[in-house]
Amino acid sequence: MQNKISYKLIFLIFLISLVVTSISVYIQIKKQYENQLNSFEKSLNSIEKNQVPILSQSLWNIDDLAVNIFLKNLVNNEKVIYAEIIENDEKTISVGKIKKINIIKKEFEIEKVIDSKIHKIGELIVIADLAPMYKELKSNVISIIFTEIIKMLLISLSIIFFMKKLLTNPLEKMALYANQLSLENLHKPLKINNTTKAKFNELNILTESINTMRVNLIKQINQSEEKNNILAQQSKLAAMGEMIGNIAHQWRQPLSLITTTASGIKLNYEIGALDKEKVDNYTSKIINSAYYLSDTIDDFKDFFKPNKNKKYFKISNAFERTFTLLNSQFINNNISFIKNIEDIEIYGFENELIQVLINILNNAKDELINKKDQKLFIFIDVFFKDNNVCICIKDNAGGIEDSVINRIFEPYFTTKHQSQGTGIGLYMSEEIVSKHMKGKLSVQNVDFEYEHINYKGAEFKIVINKNEKKDQKLEDI
Repeated sequence: MQNKISYKLIFLIFLISLVVTSISVYIQIKKQYENQLNSFEKSLNSIEKNQVPILSQSLWNIDDLAVNIFLKNLVNNEKVIYAEIIENDEKTISVGKIKKINIIKKEFEIEKVIDSKIHKIGELIVIADLAPMYKELKSNVISIIFTEIIKMLLISLSIIFFMKKLLTNPLEKMALYANQLSLENLHKPLKINNTTKAKFNELNILTESINTMRVNLIKQINQSEEKNNILAQQSKLAAMGEMIGNIAHQWRQPLSLITTTASGIKLNYEIGALDKEKVDNYTSKIINSAYYLSDTIDDFKDFFKPNKNKKYFKISNAFERTFTLLNSQFINNNISFIKNIEDIEIYGFENELIQVLINILNNAKDELINKKDQKLFIFIDVFFKDNNVCICIKDNAGGIEDSVINRIFEPYFTTKHQSQGTGIGLYMSEEIVSKHMKGKLSVQNVDFEYEHINYKGAEFKIVINKNEKKDQKLEDI
């Protein structure tokens, strides 16, 4: 891009200089030609004034010797190649050789004035050769062209030097600045060493405009980051609310078992049937239930634990942790998982991937529980293709309406009732996949067959490059 600016300007300058030089050479050659031609004709016309009177006297006196000398002297001139005298009695006297091209032919009347009476004696014909003039003109043309080319080169190089220094160098620096502009160097302003001190110089105005745009861009990025931070917090709060509901579901059975066991201890004690074996049995049930409650808390605590560093983890383990967090709600709603998960290891943020999986699975669950008179399935496929890890999650809930499928990753857009959804779960999932994992999250409606039954559903697809750099850290969005 930098060279294009310079090359175009240099080409344009040389083209203009060439045109101006050509016009200048043409004007100079034409002017010199006209001047030499006029000088040539004046020289020939002077013969009529200065020499014809002498010739008329010689002819009047019938002095043939003088006439011959006159003609020879006339032809000895480097310009005149032929001279001829035609007398009234048609007697002809000539000297020299006749030429038909590149000549000027002049005819002069020979007269003698006696007693105020004009007597016509004859006619003088003079032919002059233009070849010497053309030869001299050609020599001058070469000199003119050479001089003008030197002048053109000097002027063009001077113009190019000053234009490059004052215009193209600053423009190229601006172009390079724009090409290299990124979030890492956005704080660095554009500086142009402009030698022109005028406050309203065009380059200064352009530089100021670029820096103003840079400042405005920083403000917009900060506003966007602030907005995304709010959305991220809302997403985390929404996820936390769902997790608390999951904890309640998973605690219900062990708490009920503890309550039942405690009541059994009390009843057996009151009737005197409590022995050591029953005490050991009851306490074992209570301890096991307490361990289960503790493990459940640890699982949820690990999910919400902040982790800013990437690590190697297996996708199958991420799914197992996800199922641990969500399993009770899916079991209660009779939703079955059909899994085909390859044992693939990737480098990234495991908790962030789990958050994405939870959002997608919860959306599938919310749609599936509205379906009656059919089996409810969620299909999970994880495989490796073209150096990319592909995670496909589809359901048989009937798919997403075509009128809204392209908007489901927009913030605050939801197809659920206001009391059931905030519209930020899928938006944050798309943000996490694209910005944190450098991948892509997409959705489409698919028709498929399972157990000889045709279904339609929504398929979410996560594509992550397996060779993603290892030194990246998670940035708040």
